[in-house]
Amino acid sequence: MRILDPAAADTGGELSNDDQLRTEPETARLQARIDQLAAHVQQLEQERASLRWMAGHDELTGLANRRRFRALAPELLRGDDRPSAVLILDLNGFKPINDTYGHDAGDEVLCVVARRMAACLGDHLVARLGGDEFVALPRAPRADVPETWLHEVAGSLSAAIAPPMNVLGHTLTVTASIGVVPAGPSSDLSDLLRRADQAMFSAKRRANTTDKAAITWVVATEAGDHTETYEPAAGPVPPPGPTASGPAVAYRAGDPVWVHRSGARRAGVIEGACEWAALVRYRGQNGPGTMVDTIPTNCLTVRAETDPYLDRKSSAAM
Repeated sequence: MRILDPAAADTGGELSNDDQLRTEPETARLQARIDQLAAHVQQLEQERASLRWMAGHDELTGLANRRRFRALAPELLRGDDRPSAVLILDLNGFKPINDTYGHDAGDEVLCVVARRMAACLGDHLVARLGGDEFVALPRAPRADVPETWLHEVAGSLSAAIAPPMNVLGHTLTVTASIGVVPAGPSSDLSDLLRRADQAMFSAKRRANTTDKAAITWVVATEAGDHTETYEPAAGPVPPPGPTASGPAVAYRAGDPVWVHRSGARRAGVIEGACEWAALVRYRGQNGPGTMVDTIPTNCLTVRAETDPYLDRKSSAAM
C-alpha cells in the first residue's frame, strides 16, 4: 500500500521540497506500520489454518482424526452409486511393544502402520480413531463390482502392513484384526461403525484361538460373517530408513507381482526396481489395458497366479 499525503492534492500529487522533507519520515513510519500489520495478519491466517488442520487430524500420524472422519464419511457415502465399506483395524499385541521397547517405539510403529494404510488405500478416507485403532472408508472402483471386492481390500491392506519394520534399531512385526461391513448411500454411520467394530472383535477372537502370527479379517454382511486370514511369507527385513516401511522382498525385472492401490489388487510385472520402489506394468481398473508407474515396494506383493496377458508379454520381451 502506498501512502499519499493530502497536502499533495492541491498540487496535482506533487509536494514542495519543504513539505516533502517534512512528510517523508512520517510516511516511512506509517508505511512500516502498515507492513508490520500486514505481516501480523498473514501470521494470524497461517495460525488459523494450522489450528483448523490440527482440529481435524491426528497429531502423531497425520491421518484424519475421529471428528474429521465423522464429518466427511456421510457425504462420501452419499457420493454416487459405487459400493462402499467401513473398515476398522486394530493392532494385535500392541501394548507389549510399548512395554518392551518404550513409547517412542510404539509411536513409530503407529506412524508406519498409518503410512502403509494411506499408501495402500490411496485417495480413500483413512483415520486414526485413537490408540492402535484405525478406520477407513474404501469405495469400489465401479458400481458393478462383485461383493468379493471387500475381501480384496482387506487382503491388500493386510499385505501392506504385514512386512517387518525397523524401529529404533529393533526389527518388529505387527498383526491386526480387521472388521469390514458393506455400506450404502442411506446407511447410518454410527450403525456402520458399531457393526464394523463387532466384526473386528470377532476377528480378534478368531486370532486368539490360533498361535499363528497372522492378520485376520471378518466381512460382516446380511448373509453372515466371512472370515479370512493373511499369513505373511517370511522375507528379509528392510534396512532402517526414514519411513521404516521398506520392502520385504528384493524385486527384479520380470517378477510377477500384485499392486495394492486404492484398496484394490491388480496384477503387474516388474520392469525395473531399486531398494524402495519399482517400475511396474500393471492392469488398469477396467478392460485388458495396462499402465506403467513407479510403485513403492511396500505396496507390492509376490504374485503366484498367472496373468495370461501380462506374463505372455513379459516372456516375449525376454
